[in-house]
Order: sequence, then structure tokens, then C-alpha cells
Amino acid sequence: MKLLSDLYKHLSSIKYLLKTQNYMKKIVALALIIGLFSFKHTSDEEGIFTMSHLSKLDLKKAGLEIEVDEIYNESKPALVNALVRLGGCTGSFISDQGLIITNHHCVFSSVAQVSTAESNYLKNGFYADSEDKEIKTSLPCKITQSYSDVSEAILSALPKGVSALDKKSLIQTNIKALEEKEQKKYPNLVIEISEMLVGKSYTLFRYKFLDDVRLVYVPPKNIGKFGGETDNWEWPRHNGDFSIVRAYENGVPYKPESHLEVNPAGTKEGDFTFILGYPGRTYRNQTAQFYDYQNNFVLPIIADWFDYRIDAMNKYVGDDVDLQLKYSGTLASLSNVTKNFKGKMQGLQRTDVIAQAYKDQKSLQDYAQKNPDKNYYLPLFAKNDALYKRKFELSRDYLYLNQFYGTTVFNTASTIALYGSRISQLKGEERNTFLSENKESVLKKLNAYRGVLGKEEMEQDLFAELYYRFSQSEDNDISSIFKTDKLAKGKGAIKTYAASLWAKSKIRNVDKYLSLADKKLVKALQISDPLIELANKVNSAFLNMQTEMTQINAEIDEIIPRFNDLEMEVNGGSFIPDANGTLRFTYGYIKGYEPKDGVVASPYTTVKGIIEKAERTDNPDYYLEPEYLDKLMKIEPADVLRSPVNNAVVVGLLYNMDTTGGNSGSPIMDSKGRLIGVNFDRAYTATINDYAWNESYSRSIGVDIRYVLYVMKYFGEADTVLAEMGVEL
Repeated sequence: MKLLSDLYKHLSSIKYLLKTQNYMKKIVALALIIGLFSFKHTSDEEGIFTMSHLSKLDLKKAGLEIEVDEIYNESKPALVNALVRLGGCTGSFISDQGLIITNHHCVFSSVAQVSTAESNYLKNGFYADSEDKEIKTSLPCKITQSYSDVSEAILSALPKGVSALDKKSLIQTNIKALEEKEQKKYPNLVIEISEMLVGKSYTLFRYKFLDDVRLVYVPPKNIGKFGGETDNWEWPRHNGDFSIVRAYENGVPYKPESHLEVNPAGTKEGDFTFILGYPGRTYRNQTAQFYDYQNNFVLPIIADWFDYRIDAMNKYVGDDVDLQLKYSGTLASLSNVTKNFKGKMQGLQRTDVIAQAYKDQKSLQDYAQKNPDKNYYLPLFAKNDALYKRKFELSRDYLYLNQFYGTTVFNTASTIALYGSRISQLKGEERNTFLSENKESVLKKLNAYRGVLGKEEMEQDLFAELYYRFSQSEDNDISSIFKTDKLAKGKGAIKTYAASLWAKSKIRNVDKYLSLADKKLVKALQISDPLIELANKVNSAFLNMQTEMTQINAEIDEIIPRFNDLEMEVNGGSFIPDANGTLRFTYGYIKGYEPKDGVVASPYTTVKGIIEKAERTDNPDYYLEPEYLDKLMKIEPADVLRSPVNNAVVVGLLYNMDTTGGNSGSPIMDSKGRLIGVNFDRAYTATINDYAWNESYSRSIGVDIRYVLYVMKYFGEADTVLAEMGVEL
């Protein structure tokens, strides 16, 4: 999940200033949500496996008909060589000319960017029947070339007895040094070292990077996003969430080492299936307090705030088509996250995940207590309790502050305040040197906000609402900044006061302010302005909070692998890394489930369900253009696309594979390694997969290859692309 990207950009832009201040020398990173990676799973079906783990699985017994080395092989091309990481999603090559299939929602923003009111590809779809008509996007494409364990190289040189924060900093330094060394060996590849188990295991990945990805076929929005937010994270599903792009290298179609064969016949219930992809974060072996932190702070605070942002943005966008296109990707992303977080909260509250985590943790503590040779583990339990107690005290304001820095005008004010504060500490030649070295950088960062300021109503609303929320905090350094004499008069008075501060700010006139900065930078950075004055106070308080939070997170990082060591001693078992955006494998079966008492979910949906939903004229998410609906009713599709059960074209499929964010666009393959669908979602009950997997409720959702081919053939008339995919209908 992408959280708080605006804040990250902001903190990056002021990195130099922070480094110049003594009290920040030991801060190594901002950690919003801890990514602590552990190595545990409880059954073969549960598992987001690394490639090196495949040989330990009895996949033949599970139902795989090809050899394991046809999936992954270090010495020859295999199925993994058909996989790509496409932005934050997964894709797979489906031709020897660089065609990639992924999800419609993975290219949604890219399509919106090249659409206009006159050429609305997002609404109407897009098809290039020749390469010269394909449209270039900004989607980055990475292909895993190789990987190796570098844990010893990263950790062996660490001095003993260093603090948790210094250890974390030294690890990052070692990672950077090794990446730079490796980059010199492979100048044409992208080198990344991924943390597989915090403080314990590190893997170096080598990627080929392609920056030329072009749109080839995109279904109309009402097909690709049919069901909208109503059906998001729900089953049954009836959307054609797929798109086709093409990767280029040096101006010509990229020739992959391997590409997938399409199986137009699809699957039947109970069939063995597997997925390769780049799943995002999972957090399955945290301490129990981590789940409380998620359930009580991260999930409810971010979900609630994103709901507010969505309402504010919809109000601002209104019926303006250009604005709708401009903000469509942001709105879709915010909606996706907030519903996902609500599903996680529901899952945590309806299951025993948290209670079981505390129970397991108590068992480990009891074991250490009863075994004298393990007593040295005992202090870790008390320390973990104390660290999380303080983290809980900080978390509400900390999470909201990150959102505050994401508002455009306050972000700008904060940047100016930090540079202004630095200048006030310098005199004479030292100041002149600083200004000379930083003027171009300052102007560039401030100029970056040109064009994004001016969303007056929306920006003011977000700023005022956050101001109010801070004023409601318990007494601390943050709340004291936002307490006003308006407090007793209620929310309306406080928001009006905050809006007045915002309205009085001189930096809202970006052209005038940048002109001043260009001519008189010192004056511009020391300008008297209510938002800059507020930013100065907030920066100081946030800096202190960030320092403490970073220290807390570093100390928790040290505890996690120790707890895992103890758990391995007690329980044994087979261990694999949590998902972290690197190449993984998972397998399972086409399988329905019972999400509620008395409700039985079939593993397939068909076009009959589309027609039924489209006739519900009261819900715009189910709107389908009359000509589309008419086609659905009249088309006589190829027999291979029909369900053998009811003779209708299969649309969606359900399976019990272990997926998470980042698996969007992952190819679903049958027992022979052929493409039979594209993964795009999880059922609402399975949003909890990030924390725990369960056979009874963990179900993932894909678009069936039969519907992909049906839409391309009969709606898109994309015969050229189908022929390139090796499909005849």
C-alpha cells in the first residue's frame, strides 16, 4: 500500500537541512508503519513463497503437472522470466513481442493522463491495431534477472554492542555501499537489496529496467471497472479488470526470455492453480501489540481521513470532465485503501487474530520463564510492552501530522520555514555560501507546487479539518500549538479560524511569492506569514516526535528477530519471508466458500450476472451503455468461452491462493503453467490476509481468461492482438 507519499517527498526535499542540525544526526528514516519481516507459515496452502523455497514443496502431490524447474530455473528461461513488476502491480508477457497483460486498475491513472474530454480513452477504451498507434505511458517496468543472499556481507562488519538506532543506520550504510558496488558491476541493471527479515536476512536483486511501456488494449471503463466501489473487495464480481500494454527497449518491442501460453478453455472448480507475482507487505509474525497498533490507530485513522479527502475531492471536482480525469486515479486509490482498511478492521474484530497473537506471545514468555537457559529472553517481553505503550501515546498525532504535511500549502509553508530557520542561524559568508549553494534547489522545490496550488476550496477544507482534529488531541506539544480561544465555541468556530489563517497566507499566491524568492531569496524565506509561523512550531514538535518514534521503531526492530528465534526453538516449522515486493509464488485451488452463515459462494460468475446488475438502474456503478448491454444479450460467443455448467461466458473466478497488495495483475496459471486468468482483488474477508491467512475466509479474485478473450474479441475487435497472443476464436 502507498501511504503518505506527499510527506515522503516533502521530507526528501528538506533532507539537507535536517542533516545540518545536531539533534537529527542519528535519524536514519521515517517509519510510518513498521515493515518487520518474519519467517513463518502454518500450512502448505498458506505461503507467499520465495523461488528458493519451491523445491521444499510437494507441488506434484498438490496437482502441478509440469516440473518445478519449468517455473523457476537459474540456468534456463522459465515461467518466472515472463513476470514483470509494472509500477506497484504485476504483469506478465503474453507474446514474444513484449505484450504484457495486467489489470485495468493498474493502468487506470496512465490512461487518465493521456485522456481528454474529446479523446476520453478512460471512458471509451483504447485499442491500437498497429504498433505506431500505441500510446506511451510513464509506467516503469522491472524484470527480475537474478538474486543472491547478501546477509553476511551486510551484517558481518557490524560492531558488537551498538545501539538499536546506530545498528539500523549502519545496516542502511552497508546496504547502500553494496548496492553501489554491485551497480558498477552491472551498470545496465537496477540493483536493490531487500530486507527479508529485519536485522537478520538480506537479498540482493538485479532487475532489467524498461521505461517505455505503451498502451495497446484497454476496455471501456464501464467494463474494466464495472461494479465500481460497490463491488470493490466483494464477491461476486463481474468486471473485466484487465488491460494490455507493450514494453519497448531502444525503441523496438522487447523480446522477453519467456512468455505465457494462453489457455482459452479456462478451469473448472477444484482445479490446481498457482500465481507468480510481486506481492507487497504482509505482517504475519509481529508481536501482538503490532495488531493492536494497526486496529486502534493506523486502520481507523487513515480510513476515516481518506473518506474525508474523498468527499472533499468529489465536491471540488463536481461535473467537470477534465477535473474528473485529473483526479480519477487519486480518487480510485483513496477509495481502494479506505475500503481495504475497513475490511481489515472487520477481520481483526471478527476473528481471533489479535487474541491468538497475545496467547502465542504469552506461551513464548512462559517457555522462557520455565527454562533457565532461556531466561535471557524475558526482558524483551517487558521492553516490547513499554515501547508499544509509548508508541500508542504518540500514534494519533503522528499519523495525522503525516497527513498534514501532505496538504499542499502547509507542505510549502513547512519547506520555507525550515530554510528560513537555517538562514537565521547563519551570518556573513556562511549565509552567502548557503544561499548560493541552495538557491536553485529552493526555487525548484517551491516551483514544484506551481499548478497544484489554487485548489482553494478543497485545500482550505482539508487544512481546516486537520487543524480541528489536532485541537481535539490530549494535552501535549502538538495540541498546544492548535489550541485557540475558539475551542469552547465548537468545531465550526475552530475551522473558521483555521480557514482564516490559510486565507491570509501570502504563499498562496505562488507566482508572486516565487518572483520574490527569485529576486530576494532571504526576504522570501523570512517573510512574515501566519502559515509559516504555524509551520515553524509544527516542524519543531514533529521533529521531536519523529526522533522518538524512530528510536522506538529501531528498538522494536531488534526485538522481532529475537522473538522469531525463540518461536523457532519452541515450535519448529518451515519458515519463509513475509512478502515485501519481491518475486513470489503461491498456489491453491479454484474454490468457493461460505462468507456468512447460510451463504454459499460459487467460484465462478458469468455474463448473466452482468446483465442482472446492469438492470439495476438505481446504482451508477452498474451502469452499462445500452449498446454494450445489447451486445451481451445477442453475441453468440465461441463455445470454448462458455461455462460447461450453465453455457454462459465465465467472467470472474475465486480461489484460495495466498495473495496481497502488489499481486494485482499477477497471472493465474493452471497445472500446466498456462494463463487462465488475471488476479485483481481479494474478497472483503480476505483483506486480513496481510496479517493472517485462513482457509475458511481467505479468497482471492481474478478475471477469467474466458472473459478477457470475450471482451477483446466481441467488444474491442482486437483480432490483431489476439493473433499475437496465439488465440483463435
